[in-house]
Amino acid sequence: MVASSVVLMAFVLCEGLRGVQTLLLPMAVANLHAVFLPFGAVVLLTWVYGWLAVPLMLPAAVLGLGFMAGVQALTPLNVALLTAKVVAVPLSFDLCRHLGLDARGEGRAANWRVLVGVGLVSSVIGNLPRVMVGPCCTGFSPWGRFEAFVTVTAADVAGLLLVLLVAMGLFRVLRQV
Repeated sequence: MVASSVVLMAFVLCEGLRGVQTLLLPMAVANLHAVFLPFGAVVLLTWVYGWLAVPLMLPAAVLGLGFMAGVQALTPLNVALLTAKVVAVPLSFDLCRHLGLDARGEGRAANWRVLVGVGLVSSVIGNLPRVMVGPCCTGFSPWGRFEAFVTVTAADVAGLLLVLLVAMGLFRVLRQV
């Protein structure tokens, strides 16, 4: 329940920031975000819950998609692409761990650099199908798809960094209380 609530609130906050994005980046593609906070929430919650995060967060991610893009966006293709993006996160944690990059460092402490690396890998894995076959990039030239891919991947990593900064600040305040 908590995981779903966090993801859903990230979608609501992200949609609220769309107005700020339009003011700061008027040339940005309307259906792409400059900072995508839900991705940061998904990465951190997957770091905590592992594969259990997928069934915990997927309902909230689907509701978030309906909230941001409208109920008409809840097509089987979009839900499949969203599922692939959510599943890409624990898959990336496993892949990086098998390559020797465990997100928990010495003494099982969090390693934020590895979390960002895992986020980048999972963003690449999750966004590739979205940009190649998703309706977000229908009619784009190959260069346009590449630009969209770079944009959404950068937005995911920026969202992860922002969520990480907020979480680290919150934990620092809680330690002093």
